[in-house]
Amino acid sequence: MTDAPFHDTGYKALFSLPELVQQLIEGFVTPDIAQLLDFSTLELVAGSFVTPAMQSREEDVVWRVKMADTMLYLYLLLEFQSTPDAAMPVRMVQYVAALYDSLIKEKRVDPRRLPPVLPVVLYNGERRWRVATDIGEVIECPPVLRAYQPRLRYYLLDEGAYSDHELAAVRNVVAGIFALENAEGKEEALAVVGRISEALKALPNRERIDRVLTQWVKRYLQRVHPGAMMAVEETLETGEGTMLATNVQKWAEALLREGVQQGLQQGMHRGQHEGKVWALRQLLRVRFPDADLTPYQSRLDAATDAELEHLLTKAATAATLEEVFATQ
Repeated sequence: MTDAPFHDTGYKALFSLPELVQQLIEGFVTPDIAQLLDFSTLELVAGSFVTPAMQSREEDVVWRVKMADTMLYLYLLLEFQSTPDAAMPVRMVQYVAALYDSLIKEKRVDPRRLPPVLPVVLYNGERRWRVATDIGEVIECPPVLRAYQPRLRYYLLDEGAYSDHELAAVRNVVAGIFALENAEGKEEALAVVGRISEALKALPNRERIDRVLTQWVKRYLQRVHPGAMMAVEETLETGEGTMLATNVQKWAEALLREGVQQGLQQGMHRGQHEGKVWALRQLLRVRFPDADLTPYQSRLDAATDAELEHLLTKAATAATLEEVFATQ
């Protein structure tokens, strides 16, 4: 599990992009809400918000967007602790109250007619979230007092609760980000990076998104697989296609070197060639779990070291198994 400051900063950059906010809402928030929003009106709300406990919330992201005949304020709380916080219902009441207080003080809203707020908690801890999502659920009181107690429900997005099958079905960049966080090994991580690269191609203004996303993916891989990624340069390279797609090959080569060593450690003592075969097989199993490798067995057996490295690079981004082994 990575530490909170790294993720908060990285995620704030990602979800300061309107295209990714739209994908987050369309892909993971109930359609009853998403279909009412005019995403062309998304506007990032500047400024930090101070809770009643005088704690600044600069790391969270607030957007506003037109919803029917009103403006909805979308509060994204980036929660990257290793375990769920039982105090979240109370914290969210504070944060929403601080947001309203700030909007009133800055004369952005009329205190007599407040706009709605959709609080969203984005959590990527290892343990599943079992904390109440409404403060009303944790207040114990006699029925006669129930009407006087606060009620506030937040929308929970627990990244680890989604299966890879569910995330792959969404087919957007945000789903790929979640899948990368959930990836259990370097081959799976590289395969997901390929999916993210493909999803990125469908976005408008992808050059701007690409730069932020490439930096985030690079930092993530370097942090999770430091031994393999130490050789990857910090500077971004431009070229045909997206920067992320360009870097996939570089990352594949770095992860291949680590895969060779791991292959050798697993009993393949006849040389580096077997380690490369092992790394390629692992990646193909992750990318195409239902595909049959039998028709390509002779190709794998006869492949040279250079051919194996070329196949591994193609396997990171190819849409099908057939595309990996295509001769052109």
